[in-house]
Amino acid sequence: MKKLCLLLSFLPLAQAAHVTILRDEYGVPHIFAADAASAAFGSGYAQAEDRLEEMLKNYRRAEGTMAEAFGAEFFKDDWRQRVWRHRLVAERHYQELSPRSREIIEAFQAGVRQYMQQHPDQVPAWAPKLEPWQLVALGRYIIWGWPEGEVDGKLRHAGIQPDPVAYHGSNEMLLAPSRTAMHAPIAIVDPHLSWYGPFRFYEMRIYGGDLAFSGASIVGLPFPVLGHSRYASIAMTTGGPDTSDVYEEEVQDGKYKFRGEWMPLETRHEKIGVKVGDKIDWKDVAIDSTVHGPIVAHKDGKSYSVAIPYADEVRLMDESWGMATAHNLNEMKKALAMLQFMAQNIMVGTVDGDIYYVRNGRVPVRPNGCDPSKPMPGDSGACEWQGLHPFEDLVQITNPPQGYMQNCNVSPYAMIKEMPEDSPLLPEHYAAHPYIYNDRRTPAHQRAAMMADLLDAAHDVTAEQAIGIAFSPQVWHAELWQHRIGKAAIESQFASMLAAWDRRSAANSRPALAFYLFKMSLDAGHRGAVDPPPDLTDDQIRAALAKAEARLKSEFPPDAVFGTLFRVGRQGAAHDVAHTWPVGGGSLREAGMATPRAITFEKRGEEMVGHTGQTSTQIVILTKPPQSYMVIPLGESDRPESPHFDDQAEKLFSQSRVKSTYFLNRAELEKHVTQREDLEFAGLPK
Repeated sequence: MKKLCLLLSFLPLAQAAHVTILRDEYGVPHIFAADAASAAFGSGYAQAEDRLEEMLKNYRRAEGTMAEAFGAEFFKDDWRQRVWRHRLVAERHYQELSPRSREIIEAFQAGVRQYMQQHPDQVPAWAPKLEPWQLVALGRYIIWGWPEGEVDGKLRHAGIQPDPVAYHGSNEMLLAPSRTAMHAPIAIVDPHLSWYGPFRFYEMRIYGGDLAFSGASIVGLPFPVLGHSRYASIAMTTGGPDTSDVYEEEVQDGKYKFRGEWMPLETRHEKIGVKVGDKIDWKDVAIDSTVHGPIVAHKDGKSYSVAIPYADEVRLMDESWGMATAHNLNEMKKALAMLQFMAQNIMVGTVDGDIYYVRNGRVPVRPNGCDPSKPMPGDSGACEWQGLHPFEDLVQITNPPQGYMQNCNVSPYAMIKEMPEDSPLLPEHYAAHPYIYNDRRTPAHQRAAMMADLLDAAHDVTAEQAIGIAFSPQVWHAELWQHRIGKAAIESQFASMLAAWDRRSAANSRPALAFYLFKMSLDAGHRGAVDPPPDLTDDQIRAALAKAEARLKSEFPPDAVFGTLFRVGRQGAAHDVAHTWPVGGGSLREAGMATPRAITFEKRGEEMVGHTGQTSTQIVILTKPPQSYMVIPLGESDRPESPHFDDQAEKLFSQSRVKSTYFLNRAELEKHVTQREDLEFAGLPK
């Protein structure tokens, strides 16, 4: 065991709080302290040790100063963050956070600072000065992609093509005690985001006072929210009520028309630095706003402003703390009612046996007759917001009689296989305000439909079976293709292999690779179909089978399997030859093969290598205390020379395996510790 003692020798030990960081065999930090602030100090130190540059980039991303450090390619991104005023609002309203949140934030940054002071060689020249408000700005930046996505859809109604917003997807599942072998709820927390960049999750366990949590945190924030405490699990997926609006404005000569009067535009000037060689070129940008919000687009003589109900909000940390420390479902709802999180499907399981869902979001009350699904008239004043819907108005359900729920980015209607007509998850109950439900009776897509089938059939579920569900490579409706291929009357070893396939795209499956090649050999109009299209002819099937068989023989080794082509492994690895490892499942939409296990691949050489999808899969058994298992797709450390750079990709993720979190089980954890760090937190200046 490597032991590292890091003490501030100039401080008397009696005045300092002791913090211990134990790292397990995958380099995951388990942080122990007597109180939450000291634990946050340890969190800051650990994150800086593993991912300092990414953390500092996240702070620059949020405040809109990336171009100043990295050049013109980031100018447009910086402009967007200035439009949304993340730094301005965070700096101006930081003192409105609760004293506890401010203490945690400042302690976290003290830990980052200490690491930077002790390792100056690892601090990049472009590092920004650390300020507490940066964490508030980062929280805003992270959630903003969701309201921006709503805004983009509405601008497209006006014929405006905005810059694309990154896709956000996830899985979440809950099984009630009646369906599990342990007679306790089982939660699957499975967010799907990029494995690189600002949304990459950091795995950690943190214990301090009221805080005891295992899960995944955005790099640069002090504790996780996705994961579980000693009392409850928390999962989120993209989807939710309609929270943000676009207004069509009439603008002339620096004024806009509102309720029959011409009002002066509010013009805010920002200076954005752009690195050019060794110099900074400062560009002045003017951002115009109406009473509704900033103007972001112009078309055919009209201007379009954006109204986002999170525009002046800074209390995300307060809500996160309330959720992370809630003792029961009522306390969790009280925290959620702060409405600081973006539009999301949120699922909560508790050690008391509850399973709960809410279609969460900060939802404005729109007047009758106004259609928020597209730009609304801004000049008349007829479509002004009339307050916010209270939390109680949102779509929600506790302990559904079916004993399970899933939301894999689907309408509430598709969360349960056979929805009763009296369920609160049906859109009819929200006819007065359809934007709260914000969906129709939309059928489940392939990933969600397969998950609903798996959960509906699940009984006496063990931890091992729950892990199998979370990583299921089952291809929904592949049996329909097997039947259709059989009808084409093909007699060949290749067709027989497809007929005998178990319809799972497992890493070691040769038929799964053959099926993928068959689907990709169909014409563009048919290859992505989930079900065999009615107009698909026998001749087309036979031609695709022949082409796929020829590809399998000519382009792949004789023993090729699905994982020969589909791989995982981290970019920038320090291996002599960049290593990747075979993996199963994936969101192969181009071939109509999306499985519950979501991985998106990109071509890297001759391989298809994962880069997006399952970012921090967690299986939580909500016993007292909870038992949990977790994996991230690459590794904990950003240092290419670290053994934890891509060790989870090799030893766990590629094999659909997870590891124990040793939650609240320090005696067992101690058997797996590979590094110990003892820190002393002197506290914050008074």
